Amino acid sequence: MFAGGGDEKDSRPLDEIFAGWVGAGRLLYLPTALVHPSNKQAGFRWIQQAFEPLGVKEIEAWMELPGKTARDMEAFDAVYIGGGNTFYLLQQLRLHKLDRVLEAFIEAGKPVYGGSAGAIVLGYDITSCAHIDENIIGLTDFSGMDQALGYTIWCHYVPNDRARIQKYVTRTGAPSFALSERAGLYREAEGIFAAGFEPVVHFTLNGAEEIAPGNRIV
Repeated sequence: MFAGGGDEKDSRPLDEIFAGWVGAGRLLYLPTALVHPSNKQAGFRWIQQAFEPLGVKEIEAWMELPGKTARDMEAFDAVYIGGGNTFYLLQQLRLHKLDRVLEAFIEAGKPVYGGSAGAIVLGYDITSCAHIDENIIGLTDFSGMDQALGYTIWCHYVPNDRARIQKYVTRTGAPSFALSERAGLYREAEGIFAAGFEPVVHFTLNGAEEIAPGNRIV
């Protein structure tokens, strides 16, 4: 699941799909992209407010990553990776080897939801965030986890971004899904589907196309 970065009202259709996947299972929230501890606590409250009314009652947050292992993550049925600074998020996941743990989690068929920075790191390349996120840790390897079938994810999309995204696609050589704060995607097996209130904009080297919610893109 990939969300464009809006609030709980903006992401409600995506949240409902994800909650249906989680059911009565245990959800792990990773607020790692939020650098300051007070923001992590606020993020946890937001996740609880969004998902408890949808029936997801067992929610745990990992405020710190040191010491967390694949075995720890096996106790959960789904993971939500929250927004914040994308460069910092990817660096922290790599540092604690949780990027590989998450990849194995996904390969095992368990759902992972990425919101904003969380969605971007699940894509092919994370420099789609460079216009809004500062590279505060001097990251030099911008390869994402590539869970979007070779696509990059551009969040907080507005129409004025079109020329910038087209240049980005040309530079990276990878197609991109541009998500407004009221748009998102979900992946089922080898298919990716548009979801949310607004269309997903599908960018390739040949231009851009809007895909309405409910339609398969690839």
